[in-house]
Amino acid sequence: NLGAAAATPDILAQLAKLLADSNKDVRSSAAEALGKLGAAAATPDISAILVRLLRDSDAGRCQSAAYALENLGAAAATPDILAQLAKL
Repeated sequence: NLGAAAATPDILAQLAKLLADSNKDVRSSAAEALGKLGAAAATPDISAILVRLLRDSDAGRCQSAAYALENLGAAAATPDILAQLAKL
């Protein structure tokens, strides 16, 4: 676990960009890194990106978002995210 100290705005912005990358391996690595940041990474901006990715028709993007959410834990369990997960 990388912890809250690593969840800087710059790091989160870079990971957010990588979550939308066209390469599945890049998305997967970004989701893994995001999850390792823990609850500190469950910001409103990251949550909004993850909700958008959960709605994506690309299964790989949806899977990456779900993986990140799983590792962010309860801090990421916003009503919007829970609603999107219920639709999967």
